[in-house]
Amino acid sequence: MEFDVQSLKDCFFSGIQYLGVTVKISLVSIIFGTILALIVALVRFYKVPVLSQLFALFVTVYRGIPIMLIILIGHLMYVMHFDTVVKALHLSVKIKDVDIVLLGYIVMTVGVIPSISETFRGALKSIDKTQYEACYSIGLTTTQSLRRVILPQMFPVAFPSYINNILGVIKGVPLLSSVGIMEVMQGSLLPCSVSYSYLEGYAAAALIYFMLITLILNVAKYIEKNLNRYRVIRKNTK
Repeated sequence: MEFDVQSLKDCFFSGIQYLGVTVKISLVSIIFGTILALIVALVRFYKVPVLSQLFALFVTVYRGIPIMLIILIGHLMYVMHFDTVVKALHLSVKIKDVDIVLLGYIVMTVGVIPSISETFRGALKSIDKTQYEACYSIGLTTTQSLRRVILPQMFPVAFPSYINNILGVIKGVPLLSSVGIMEVMQGSLLPCSVSYSYLEGYAAAALIYFMLITLILNVAKYIEKNLNRYRVIRKNTK
């Protein structure tokens, strides 16, 4: 069976229609996941009693379970307990009225926390202890030290690994098709139900993802270049 270019085009344009869903899930997951991951990293770095142990357990357990299993378990819990939670909150919403994409937001957000938090925690450890001591010696509080000194130094160090985390989120979105969420890959395969040209469908999805990730890498390269320039300026002014 020969590779059909026309089928590739049909699958490509079909998949493009669902690019917005993929980008939206990725963006929401990355934004909220980054905020929560930073909190987890800081709590573990400063060894906050009880919370640091709980977060360490969460990171260990979550990183030890395949993302596909987490998605399937999350879907079952979503279906089984949605009505109970809604009833407890005295809401009149039915599960059929809620977009399944909401599950994608939750699962991918929680899923990105362990990897990003470890990236941030590693970057925090790379900062010389004298930086912390200097902050405290001039009377800065922990919050002021983080905002003015520590975090501005942490982000440039964490950035390369952070970009890898972002790419991991985007590449993980196709797994959500297992619970019925229509994203780029499933959108690209829609025409295949008629033409049976599944190779072209997968190739079209791969092409769309390649274009998206290439764009992100180029933007990241530009940002990293400016971050490194900022680090050099700070280093020269010390």
